[in-house]
Amino acid sequence: MKNILNRSDRRIAILDVEASALEAGSYPIEVGVALVRGRSEPIGVGAKLIRPTKEWLDSGVWSKSSEAVHGIPLERVQREGEPVEEACDWLNGLLGTDTMVVSDAPRYDQDWLDTLFAAADREQEFRIFDFQVLTRDFSADQHRHLAYLLRKDAPPHRAAEDTLRLASKLMETHWGHPPQKGPLPM
Repeated sequence: MKNILNRSDRRIAILDVEASALEAGSYPIEVGVALVRGRSEPIGVGAKLIRPTKEWLDSGVWSKSSEAVHGIPLERVQREGEPVEEACDWLNGLLGTDTMVVSDAPRYDQDWLDTLFAAADREQEFRIFDFQVLTRDFSADQHRHLAYLLRKDAPPHRAAEDTLRLASKLMETHWGHPPQKGPLPM
C-alpha cells in the first residue's frame, strides 16, 4: 500500500482547537491548521482566534486552569477574536472536501468544531480522522523516532504551533529532514 504521505492526489492538514475549558459547556477559542503540501514544499500554518458568542459567555464554561495552559485570556478572544461565521468559512474554504484532516485528539476537537459550526449555523465540509491514520504504514523504528521527537518537543498549547509541531515531526520522521513553514491564506 502506498503511504498516504506520498500520494500527490491527497492534501493533508493537521487541525487543533484550543478551548475555554476541558469540560462540558466549554467552547472553542482558537483553531489552527498545518497544511502538509509535500516533501519539498513548506508546511502552511495558520490560526484564528474565535470571538465567543453571547450564548457561550452567558452559559458556557471558562476555566482559569485552561487559560493558564494556553495563555489566551478571555478578554483577548473577546477583543481580537473573529466571529464564528468567519472562522467556519475560513476552515471550509481552506479544507473543503478534498483534504484529509487529522487531529491528535479528534473526539475533543470534533466536539468543539460541532459547537463552532452550530453557533455559526454552518455545515462542516470536512471530516476529521485520528492522526494515527498517517502513521499506520510506519515501521516500528519510525514510530519510535516520531514518539522521541514529540517527547523532546513539548506542545506549546497554541493551535497553530501545536499543528506545526505535529506536521514537522511527522515529515521529519517520514522524509528524514525537518521541513520549512509558510503562511496559509487568511
